Amino acid sequence: MKVSILGHGVVGKGVWEMLQANSGYTVRTVLVKKGEKTEDFMTESFDDVLVDDSELVIECMGGIDPAFEFTSKCLEAGKSLITSNKALVAAHGIDLMNIANRKGVSFIFSAACGGAIPILQNLLRARKTDSIIWAGGILNGTTNFILDSMDCKGTSFDDALAEAKRLGYAEANPTADISGMDTMRKVMLISMVAYDILPNFDYNIEGIESVSAADFEVARSLGCTIRLVGKCGLSDSGRLYAYVEPVVCSMAEAYYSIHSNTNLAQYTGKNAGLMSFMGQGAGRYPTASAILRDVTSVAEGQKQMLSPKCLVGFACNSSKECEHKYFVRTDAESMKALSSKIETEKVVCEKDGLVFAITKAVTVKDMHDAAAEVRRKGANIFFAAAKEA
Repeated sequence: MKVSILGHGVVGKGVWEMLQANSGYTVRTVLVKKGEKTEDFMTESFDDVLVDDSELVIECMGGIDPAFEFTSKCLEAGKSLITSNKALVAAHGIDLMNIANRKGVSFIFSAACGGAIPILQNLLRARKTDSIIWAGGILNGTTNFILDSMDCKGTSFDDALAEAKRLGYAEANPTADISGMDTMRKVMLISMVAYDILPNFDYNIEGIESVSAADFEVARSLGCTIRLVGKCGLSDSGRLYAYVEPVVCSMAEAYYSIHSNTNLAQYTGKNAGLMSFMGQGAGRYPTASAILRDVTSVAEGQKQMLSPKCLVGFACNSSKECEHKYFVRTDAESMKALSSKIETEKVVCEKDGLVFAITKAVTVKDMHDAAAEVRRKGANIFFAAAKEA
């Protein structure tokens, strides 16, 4: 199979190396940035990719612009497409699917969620014979590395982030990671594959910007640690929910044992029960290996991962139907105001003017809304789901 690659950064280089080691594929053209062409097979002009004789294009550029323009043109030219770009698929996956269907070519993106972990392809197969109750997990290696470093090594947030950047786990601008947006984009892809629904932006998302060393100290006193988890599923009423938030998890939970930049993707099937996939969620070779799996899928005839019935911009506000307890830390005055809206089950401790408490079961939406109100008044608050705390 003749292949071209858009992008020659961390992932693109890994894909190129792995394709070179496989005699079944020939790399025709690699699109690089201006001033970075060093080999004859490289080009700085996208038009060279568009007119070459490649049957398959692998997009490794990242971002939405110009990735969407380039990938849509490749599909229009009759070339199959593979991408690991979660932002692109979340924003334009349905558009790319429609072009691919019209042109009779493939559009595969399993590497966009979970890196080397084959969660999307397994969901695609599972849903053919089972009902997916929920899916998600620890889906961002950068945030897990930061949280694990703070817990196990006593590293500060800033130092853990700096180390993640040094090791290549975090981007120069890690906002999408630490805000939870990267995790939510992956949740959106999971929803598209598992439920034929691309949720709109009416969801609840909380990242790790507010976590502190004190939060870990108190969590450890409860026999717990803190992880960032994204989740989607069907509520009891059959409506889709999707949210991202920190979780205070006990040693009895699988999340507790996920260290460094490792990911844990899970789903529960009505018949199969809980299924878990643990591994490297990002990086040159883990992501490149997932892309090569997708290349094999295209070679074997797979056309799509999405259904033409996929609902776009579907209202995703049923997190108001999902309830659990929360671990909350804020100042005494803010905790008093919060308790007027969300009932406290117990105060864990008070330290340095801060109150650490466990709420009674409350909906995801109500907790996120209440925390937003605290912040609007200028106070700091950290909260995390606390099902077992």
